[in-house]
Amino acid sequence: MTILGRRRVAALATAGLVVAAVAGCGGSNTSKGAGGKTLTLAAAADAASLDPAKTAGGNMLAYLQPLYDALTTVNPDQSVGPGLATAWTYTDPERRHLRMTLREGVTFSDGTPFDASAVKQNLDRMATSNGPSSFAVATVAGVTVNSPTEVELALKTPDPALLFNLGLVAGMMVGPKAFADANAQPVGTGPYILDTGHTTRGDRYTYTRNPRYRTPAAYPFDKVVIKAIPDTNARTTALLTGQADAGIGAPARMDAAKQAGLTVTRQPGQVTGLWLVDRDGKIAPPLKDARVRQAINHAVDGPGILKAIMAGVGTPTTQMFAAGSPAYDPELDRKYPYDPARAKQLLTEAGFPDGFKLSLPSENAFVPAIYPVLAEQLNQVGIKVEYTPVSTNQLSVQYFSGRFPAFMYVWGTTQNWIDANALLSPTAPTNPFKVNDPVAVDLLARIAKASDQDQGPLYRQLNAHVVEQAWFAPLFRGETVMFSAKRITLSNQPGQTFFSLSDYKLAG
Repeated sequence: MTILGRRRVAALATAGLVVAAVAGCGGSNTSKGAGGKTLTLAAAADAASLDPAKTAGGNMLAYLQPLYDALTTVNPDQSVGPGLATAWTYTDPERRHLRMTLREGVTFSDGTPFDASAVKQNLDRMATSNGPSSFAVATVAGVTVNSPTEVELALKTPDPALLFNLGLVAGMMVGPKAFADANAQPVGTGPYILDTGHTTRGDRYTYTRNPRYRTPAAYPFDKVVIKAIPDTNARTTALLTGQADAGIGAPARMDAAKQAGLTVTRQPGQVTGLWLVDRDGKIAPPLKDARVRQAINHAVDGPGILKAIMAGVGTPTTQMFAAGSPAYDPELDRKYPYDPARAKQLLTEAGFPDGFKLSLPSENAFVPAIYPVLAEQLNQVGIKVEYTPVSTNQLSVQYFSGRFPAFMYVWGTTQNWIDANALLSPTAPTNPFKVNDPVAVDLLARIAKASDQDQGPLYRQLNAHVVEQAWFAPLFRGETVMFSAKRITLSNQPGQTFFSLSDYKLAG
């Protein structure tokens, strides 16, 4: 997840692993840029790319939001508001033709005018990029330029999540002249531009004001610095010692943070657990059997891990959809109690009485203490885990490339349609083995055409099917613990999970 996203933003639309706002080495709470205050942030993973067409949301939003505006804006309550598009309407009863009116007088940071042609070029590029966020515009069959300030999107099928997705990575507008080199020399219409002279890839990213930005007063800082600090302890220590403006700290250090004079904010978090993606058993044959996947669910002690490693900050769960959403069913959270004996029985029934070897990736950015515990618990039922270290800036690329049959990941839940398509669709990038489950596909098709009233029961059927088939082995629904210095105020709302860059203000 990221502090620079919004409430329950999807892991690849918006979600991934934990991102924290932490000052870089040598910073201070009174640091100033050349013309004013500096806000220094740090991420738990390096930027995979500064090109929206080549990256996901989650952690990466921290690096993208200073540079790029999106067509719409996702509000804290999950509603969608104006962005670079000021208005829109579906022109047909089936909601397959979306007409959008664009904001006038906007220019990219290189001076190129923003217009309907730029929107078409960006959406066409995103759709054909095969990048981690391309799934968000997969339903767009074509984009027509009606005038410099109006585009029309023709959809293959109705898409209840399209406007939401256009407020995230898929809707971020890149200057067309910068397409070829958007990672190294990004050009957008956002509030800041990348200061390449004070940026060191893999370490520190410096952003200075975009002099062409239309509403600079919304961002009180003249400079934003993002530094990748993957180690949770180092990040928390930086916060406690006054090197941080704000950041996601270790839950076990909340008392220490309060004693240090920091403000502690607890927010609804994301689902942490194993993704059992090789459900057809292409590289790990045992995972083809649902009983093996069910055994893994019984073998891991989510509540115990939550208590021992996360200081109990969160709620045990066995489902991926957000609590309180139409798809959520509290009864499903009782489906897989910790039961090693039952896990062994299921493995025996599936033909693996002696267990098997399972290759998993590991990394050091997201709560590394969980990895040995998972290996120990799975080993107790006969599943011998072999870890392969993966670089933190290549997590999504490696995990969703089909290299590993399963992996531990964090999912930032959002509205049900986005979650369902991103997690379960056979064409989704998060389904690296392109598993085509006929029950899931049928339910997704029925949901797309259903009225709002009829969608709820269908979502719950889909959720129950996925939990029964054990496509995932969730451990817990965590909480984000934000530590912030007194000089910074965070204009968050109740229930808001993520912070946008515009939420950071100077106190007083």
